[in-house]
Amino acid sequence: MMRAIYVASILHIVLASFVLWVVPSQYAFFADLVAFPVALFVLVRDIVSAWFASGVFDDQQKSLVKSGFVNDRASTSVVDASSSNRFVRQRKVAGVSGKNDKNDPTFNSGANSTSVVARSRLYGTGGMRKVKVILLGVQVLLFAMVLDFVYRPLVFPGNDLLVFRPGFVDHDSAKLHVRYADGGKLELRYRPLMSAGSNSAPVIADSDSDGWSDPAASKLNIPWESAGHFESPTSLTDYTVTVALTNLKPTTKYVVELHSSIPTLHANSVYLGSAEFTTSPIPGKPARLRFGTGSCIKPNFPYRPTFSSPGDIYGFASMLDHSDDLDMIMFMGDFIYADVPLYFGAGTEDYRRLYRQVYMAPSTRRLVRKVPMLHVYDDHEIKNNWHSKDAPPMGSAMTAFAEYNGRPNPPPPEADVAYYNFTYGNIAFYAWDTRRYRTLWEDGKDDGQKSMLGAKQKEHFVSWLRDVNHTAAVKFVVSSVPVTTGWSNYDSSQDTWRGYPTERDEILQLTKHVPNLFFLSGDRHEMAAVRLPSGNVEFSTSPISQFTFPLVGMFLKNASGETTLHYRRQGHVKYGIIDVDTETNPDIPKVTYSLYTTDVDNGQSPAWVYEADCASWR
Repeated sequence: MMRAIYVASILHIVLASFVLWVVPSQYAFFADLVAFPVALFVLVRDIVSAWFASGVFDDQQKSLVKSGFVNDRASTSVVDASSSNRFVRQRKVAGVSGKNDKNDPTFNSGANSTSVVARSRLYGTGGMRKVKVILLGVQVLLFAMVLDFVYRPLVFPGNDLLVFRPGFVDHDSAKLHVRYADGGKLELRYRPLMSAGSNSAPVIADSDSDGWSDPAASKLNIPWESAGHFESPTSLTDYTVTVALTNLKPTTKYVVELHSSIPTLHANSVYLGSAEFTTSPIPGKPARLRFGTGSCIKPNFPYRPTFSSPGDIYGFASMLDHSDDLDMIMFMGDFIYADVPLYFGAGTEDYRRLYRQVYMAPSTRRLVRKVPMLHVYDDHEIKNNWHSKDAPPMGSAMTAFAEYNGRPNPPPPEADVAYYNFTYGNIAFYAWDTRRYRTLWEDGKDDGQKSMLGAKQKEHFVSWLRDVNHTAAVKFVVSSVPVTTGWSNYDSSQDTWRGYPTERDEILQLTKHVPNLFFLSGDRHEMAAVRLPSGNVEFSTSPISQFTFPLVGMFLKNASGETTLHYRRQGHVKYGIIDVDTETNPDIPKVTYSLYTTDVDNGQSPAWVYEADCASWR
């Protein structure tokens, strides 16, 4: 019995701890759904049996005392069983009669202690029963934590969530993403704060409790301008809308307020929140840019008990320490985990709920209103290792992605596509869609026709390469999955660019002729900086706030003609910050990558810094 208790209890503790603090795996969660009831049944049965048997045993003892077979003093005495039995044997050897032994307290104490030992072996001592009760409490507490972690999106669905954040910011316009569910008309008010490069404290504090603060506290004597009124979004778009603010000045910092036009007793409108951003330089003009990169987040992982919904995103909390001088963040996929640790369903609302959970997190709310965040999506916005094109649930998943993260992005080359390109001064970006146009894995090995980008997207990308080759000082290509072949397990060999060698080689043959081009990627929950065979450098950085494998590395250094510049496996929080300077020396730009992880100086200083060897680009 004891062995069964220990096996069942240890199995449940291991599985629950694995889900909460190691890898929030579906398989571990499902296994724990079986392990916990087994452990609970075995423990409860043993505890109840022991208490019941103890009560029966005491009743029997009282009956024996009453009948005179065991005296009352002997029934309450406990002596060492082996000593008592040895004393009985000595009496027999000496020829002492046992006829009246039942009236001998010494004899009766030995008989009774033997019974006590037998009972303790069967049902456990009082101390052992207390240990089992404590173990039962630990089991129940762990399982409650697992249920809280898994089902919190259902408990806190965020139906009343308010979001107000900047999306893509150009030199003369900005996209603003709004989620507001209370109806009525809304109004945008804005004003410039300073030109880029001016020294000023940030207008929006990041320490307020509710995620919002009033920029009027800055006491600037710059009048507010109204950008006009618009109708509140409806349930058709989950109460989200993206609006454009136009006629802005280049390289200028702005603060924008969102107001509801519903009058109250004290005012004609209600202040809802604020956001800030800095417009980019005029296209083609030398610039300084500082932006964050990374992918993969899961709210409240590693798990911490919390009574606030829905728990925090610890990587975003770390990025907030550097947010005052970030111009933007390039988020490279797995913003939600639709299937980890449990897939709630293929409905649009199932996906929307997960986006709301991320935007409800305190650090998300504070970060995204201060720093514009641009997005590409990856597999977990749909399902793990998605490669089935537009098959369900792609439609539901992309509807939710567009409502929360897609529409605030830079404008795509045509409607209904997720890839896009944009410039920041003379710094150019191209963001791939690496999921929707893939050749199916089931179609077999690479025969020269296997594609990740699809013909139309690849044609558009090649055209962009030609355009920016000698018009942009620095170029960044954003891929949700790594271009390097260093990750080589079965999953990576199918899901990353390693599984598409012909198309990968075709692209690298083009990019090797493009100076100062860098690849940015995520996905692997590890970090690697690699010089590819084309000479281009890739920075693959993840997770911002998710699991990593603490003991087993899966990266092959210097694989297939590549040079590994840096590799880091450990760390639940890893993200990059890239500084680009095309102003100081317009002919030869400067690009510096800094890796941050909370494992080093709690994310306050970089764990690794790399200054790229840039070339003349004109």
